[in-house]
Amino acid sequence: MTEQPPRRLFVVEDARHRAVVSAWDAGRARAVAAAMLLGSPCAERRDALVVREPEEEERAAFEGQARRIGQGDCGLTAIPL
Repeated sequence: MTEQPPRRLFVVEDARHRAVVSAWDAGRARAVAAAMLLGSPCAERRDALVVREPEEEERAAFEGQARRIGQGDCGLTAIPL
């Protein structure tokens, strides 16, 4: 079985929405955020979403939510900000 690369945190945003996403790469982060923020991973506005590295307060918000929920087997994938 092929080993998956470690997940990284990304911030995915447009003019009105923002989410912190844990994913293997920026493309997967964009798809998760599109499903969460736009209602579909194939939404027309998906390409307008900007993917960037999180700032410290965004990283802390994600990690705090993950601690409150508990990570389980699959872990927390995304939170809206």
